[in-house]
Amino acid sequence: MGGVLVDVHRDRAVRRFQAIGVTDAEQLIDSCHHRGIFLDIESGAIDSDTFCRLLCAHAGKEIAREAIEQAWQSIVDPPESYKLDCLLALRKRYRTFVLSNNNPFLIDRWARTDSFSPAGRPITDYVDKVYVSYEMKCVKPDIEIFRMMVKDSGIVPAETLFLDDSPDNIRSAAEAGLRTYPVRNGEDWRTALEGILSFFRDMK
Repeated sequence: MGGVLVDVHRDRAVRRFQAIGVTDAEQLIDSCHHRGIFLDIESGAIDSDTFCRLLCAHAGKEIAREAIEQAWQSIVDPPESYKLDCLLALRKRYRTFVLSNNNPFLIDRWARTDSFSPAGRPITDYVDKVYVSYEMKCVKPDIEIFRMMVKDSGIVPAETLFLDDSPDNIRSAAEAGLRTYPVRNGEDWRTALEGILSFFRDMK
């Protein structure tokens, strides 16, 4: 999701967490692979309540849950309508999925709500299924998360195109047998995507 459907602003999130008392946010927050308790919540090792408690202890102060949620959500921009429209068009021809390293503050409190899109629709309206790391207890680039998605969805890896902004994730997806396209954060990938899909359609 991040870097593909929504633009990621890692530095903005670092500043927001620093502002609420997480002085070492620079070392904990990454565009693709977090560290410490930020990784723990995305891997499903801890839940959101535990994350809030541990973050307060880490900061040495009480931090309102709402402030933590807002800091998490500051890491992304809302999706641009053209990307969502592209997904709806793709769904007429293909099965589409999201596989994201993510957490409940972004997924349950935003992406799966009507606040996700300018059209007032949740992310689940745009894809067949959303796979998220904290629910799967596994994070990219661990190849196991790709194998779990393949098994659950029933997709054929060699007939599946995976887009991601992390080189590590792209390598693991390729190792799992998926075709890949590396996306730059903020890229309009529509033309490249249609070119790749047209190429493979012509090969059949």
